[in-house]
Amino acid sequence: MYWFTSDQHFNHSNIITKFVFRRFSCSAEMNRAIIERHNSRVKPGDIVFHLGDFKISSDGPTSKELFSMLNGHHVHIKGNHDKNNGSNTPLKYCIIEAFGMNIVLTHKPEDAEVYMAGGGIDMAFVGHVHEKWKFNGKMINVGVDQWDYYPVDIKQIMKAYKKWRLW
Repeated sequence: MYWFTSDQHFNHSNIITKFVFRRFSCSAEMNRAIIERHNSRVKPGDIVFHLGDFKISSDGPTSKELFSMLNGHHVHIKGNHDKNNGSNTPLKYCIIEAFGMNIVLTHKPEDAEVYMAGGGIDMAFVGHVHEKWKFNGKMINVGVDQWDYYPVDIKQIMKAYKKWRLW
């Protein structure tokens, strides 16, 4: 099974109080909730695509410790906050094929627009925009702020996208 997620911002207390206003009292509580929700869906053999901004602060668990707490095999796409967070993120984007479509996975929507403009890309899964929007044209925000802090599988994504398109 393949899972998609973005913008966990592990250890980032300001994401709770200054930027997105997540419903947690502290970063430790947020970390626990995201890990529990992740593991409630993702099995040890599953593949998880993290589309950036995995961990921010050096406070709390390290990236290596977080990976050991999260089920699955992890593929990381570099986000704007993934500079020295220990996630070793060399990928800026990747392209997968699913449902007969080429889907680009990248952190920022503006990067997805560039890849899509080149042709051959049918849809994009992105992060970065947190609570701003879930769907935008052929872009889907897989960030935790849009999916109740859970990773999502492609069937769930496509079902929600089709419902949104019909609305």
